[in-house]
Amino acid sequence: AYFHTKAIHGSVWIWPSFVVWALDRCIRLVRLVVSNHLYFGFTRRSGSLHATTELLCEDFVRVRLRRPPHFHWSPGQSAYLIMPSVSTLPFEAHPFSISSIDSSLFHQHGDDHSENGEESAAAYWKELVFVVNVRGGFTKRLKEVAARNETIKVFVDGPYGSPPDLGGYDTSVLVAGGTGVTYTLPVFLSIVEAVRNGSSNCRRVVFIWAVRDSSHLAWISDALSRANSLAPPSLTVSIQIFVTNGGTALSESDSMDQDQILEKEHKHRDILVAPWLKMENGRPDLQAILREEVNGAVGRMSVSVCGSQGLARSVRRALRFPVSGPCSILYGGPSVTLYVESFGYA
Repeated sequence: AYFHTKAIHGSVWIWPSFVVWALDRCIRLVRLVVSNHLYFGFTRRSGSLHATTELLCEDFVRVRLRRPPHFHWSPGQSAYLIMPSVSTLPFEAHPFSISSIDSSLFHQHGDDHSENGEESAAAYWKELVFVVNVRGGFTKRLKEVAARNETIKVFVDGPYGSPPDLGGYDTSVLVAGGTGVTYTLPVFLSIVEAVRNGSSNCRRVVFIWAVRDSSHLAWISDALSRANSLAPPSLTVSIQIFVTNGGTALSESDSMDQDQILEKEHKHRDILVAPWLKMENGRPDLQAILREEVNGAVGRMSVSVCGSQGLARSVRRALRFPVSGPCSILYGGPSVTLYVESFGYA
């Protein structure tokens, strides 16, 4: 920009922009050091924030790391991950939604201790958990690392984003496709928690997830089951899973032994017959689902969607006139607010 504007004597206006950019870089660098100070030898626990990688299936990788001290986030926020051993450049930063929740409510007693009584990093609320959709470039290299179950060094920069506060809505509908569940799951859990502690008057929450394979449900089944059991009587919970390919086979790596496969298949069957879960094959009929929810809602209603652009367009079409709008409100219908969380591929 400096050289492009030099011919018209406008270069002087570029310097203020450069100063603002440089200030932002400096602030982010300081924030990065503070959030990851264990890596820099400031304490005796240096290096204890390494991340574990797990290949969930051919298209998804899960990254887990111990929550850095004083790192707190809101449901629906994201963070930048810097993985020097995976990235082409040492300090490439890639944004991913945080799929875990910063709360101990959904922490099972005893989960944070290992067999020898020591504290474990397996406590869901004490971890930062990311589910990464494998594409090309960085995510493809991350998949190769996860296939070997390697532990890698990760720097965390965040959290970022300003997710909406759904506490003031009487009905909340959460729609996700694929890895969009990393946004809707923590929001869903936070609604249950808010109703329990009295900070929200929400009366109904609907969790909808369209996924390619039913085995993917195992990634979040514990959290969904826990949320369903903790939901107070005043909150109606509806969990609907749509399997778009109609299959139920588990996708496992060749390195997994037979006992692990049988254990996951048994857990998979238990999930499919859970009374709190509604599972169907095929794509969700969002037009019919949202029309039914709008017709039965009273007061304020929110619809949050995270997924592909096609999914967002389908939700928009389903909510257009006459399903919702000023005329619907005049006839006693709810006031509907749509939130669209878009994402790209790192």
